[in-house]
Amino acid sequence: MKKDRKAGWGWRRNFHGFTLVELLVVIAIIGILIALLLPAVQAAREAARRTECTNNLKQLALATHNYHDTYTVLPCNNNPLSIPGPNGFSFIAMMLPFFEQGSLHDQLDFRFPLVDSANSNNRALVQEPIEALLCPTDPTPAVRNDLALWWQYPAGNKGEHGRGPAGVTCYMGSCGVGIGGDDGLFERAPLHGVRFRDILDGTSNVISLGERSPSYSCWAAWSSANGVWLMSRYRINQIRETQPVPPATAEEIGGVRYNAVSLHPGGINVAAADGSVHFLGETIEFALWQGLMGHRDGVPTGGGSW
Repeated sequence: MKKDRKAGWGWRRNFHGFTLVELLVVIAIIGILIALLLPAVQAAREAARRTECTNNLKQLALATHNYHDTYTVLPCNNNPLSIPGPNGFSFIAMMLPFFEQGSLHDQLDFRFPLVDSANSNNRALVQEPIEALLCPTDPTPAVRNDLALWWQYPAGNKGEHGRGPAGVTCYMGSCGVGIGGDDGLFERAPLHGVRFRDILDGTSNVISLGERSPSYSCWAAWSSANGVWLMSRYRINQIRETQPVPPATAEEIGGVRYNAVSLHPGGINVAAADGSVHFLGETIEFALWQGLMGHRDGVPTGGGSW
């Protein structure tokens, strides 16, 4: 049977390639589509990172409750219940067993300062990174070599105990409005621990924990009582107005470095004393922000503000 040459049997058809103009048009369209899609992808990634940050803060907030259930008091900075004097350890170090860091806690020797290396392994142990204390949005390395660890910093910042490599934390305890504070749940140098019954404003109306990026401050070691406190003297993310990206020299920033700052767009994650976690926008009314950080003025300021 004779094959139909028009049907393509043995017939070589001529195909023409794309012209240069057509290729350029296709490339331009692809570029536009990528430009439109990229912000959506970045937003989705940040949403996932913020969710992970929320989970980290939630676990830390639950740890404070479990610690309180065990010892009937919230963990203290610098003056743990087990020894009579200050040793420089943070409230986070005290509650390590309550967020799956019991092994690290057992190796620390709270009879000696956190910078001790002569009588214990403290100095080496405080360099351990703890993933649960790191916000995935924050670019700070898990361990920094320029952190302030001990009380004489910056006066003693050139000595053995002034600086040192240490693991960082992105989550801090509220010490209230002022430096050192007297109305937060985790004061820098408390005379006594706070109990939930001491929270006169109600646990749902008081911030216990919040974000302070270690990218903006050398006071950010998870182990150090002098590095894990958060105050509300300034507005949320105020430091980013003059330091939009993490500065190379954190010491030059001033007191604003102790206040709430996060690399999340538009605000920070905080945990209330009842264990709930919320995202606070940086445009929150300043008086309300300060009111939420205090726990014993007897004036609840939370309610529908979250």
